[in-house]
Amino acid sequence: MVEGHDYRELKRDTEVDSVATLFLWVKGSAIGALAFLAGLGLVHFLVRMRYYGEAALAVAELGRWRVSSWVYYNAHLAPTRGASFGPGEAFAESGSTLALLAASNERLLGLYLLPPALLVVAGYVTAKRRPKNTSWLRAGLAVFVGYFFVAVVFMLVSTLQAPSGIPGLESIATEEVGPDPWFAIALAAIAYPAFFGMVGAMFGRRAPWRRRGRDRTPRHRR
Repeated sequence: MVEGHDYRELKRDTEVDSVATLFLWVKGSAIGALAFLAGLGLVHFLVRMRYYGEAALAVAELGRWRVSSWVYYNAHLAPTRGASFGPGEAFAESGSTLALLAASNERLLGLYLLPPALLVVAGYVTAKRRPKNTSWLRAGLAVFVGYFFVAVVFMLVSTLQAPSGIPGLESIATEEVGPDPWFAIALAAIAYPAFFGMVGAMFGRRAPWRRRGRDRTPRHRR
């Protein structure tokens, strides 16, 4: 009877751990995806009024959300393939739109710190609220999966065939414009979330944690 009781306890604990681990993967992936979307939203808000002249006309034609996504990939050190936009004009060349914008406003250099900061926070939050047997490596990988997926999707949807008639883009009318796929995948989708997500998860795993409703000392009535 004792052995049977131990077996049932072990089975129940295993089932609980499996559910908790699945929840960790879902939660971490969701947090990783939200980290990418939050960074993209902040970049769109901060640079939306930085274009004027020919650059403003080109951005309006291509879609501000699309150019903002290119700038966010630039923040991961991934260059834009086909076009980059300065504060006063559009340049039909490969390069970093963020670097050109930051040349006239040094405050925008802080956007290079945005992806690492968001990923560290995402890894920390994922690993801090965890089952007690969860390793920081698993939490970091969960964040990586979500960030990787959204980064690849936005790379694909933000790349387009450069339309003709846009000031500054006439010479690349037959080329694709968007994040350089090799750099976008290697840096934005793999290197950044793999490293900074793991760093955040490692700090989160070391943070003190208690399960809600437990480990509380009862209050004595006076």
